[in-house]
Amino acid sequence: MKREKKTGDLLGFQQEEIATLLGIKPGLWSMYVLGKRLLPSAAQLRLVKMEVFVEQQKIKRENNPSPRQQPELNERKYWEDRLNLNQINQYRITAKLKKCQEKYECARNGFELTDFLEDEVEKEIKDKVLPHLKDRTQDVMQKNSPHQQEQYEFKLQLLQYEEKHLKKKLSAL
Repeated sequence: MKREKKTGDLLGFQQEEIATLLGIKPGLWSMYVLGKRLLPSAAQLRLVKMEVFVEQQKIKRENNPSPRQQPELNERKYWEDRLNLNQINQYRITAKLKKCQEKYECARNGFELTDFLEDEVEKEIKDKVLPHLKDRTQDVMQKNSPHQQEQYEFKLQLLQYEEKHLKKKLSAL
């Protein structure tokens, strides 16, 4: 069992998987692990090659650490990228909020103006044009309602809160 644990841990595979990779039956692998049988020469050669490869990779990793083992460089860049993305999103949401507010105000002015014009214009314009204008301004007001504006404000506050934490995280690195 000791040999199987060592080989299994080294390769990162289970008993059946190792047997399949070596081209032998799992029972033969079990008997090899227990020390009761030897592996066929082709399987033994493949096992040695696999173990050598794993050892070489281990040495290579020790000499040349992967990005995950260099946390300070990549982690800092990751948090800086997140902060930049956050600031871009804040800019976008702010622009959407301003545009939404402007459209709502213009539509509200137009809606109020249509109410005023009902008494001022001829019957033909009153019956044909004003209902269309009123409907269009109501649609614009509904699309850019204060509720929609609140959603943008909430997203903006959330991004600002996230920005504080990202800056705190960066200062800790």
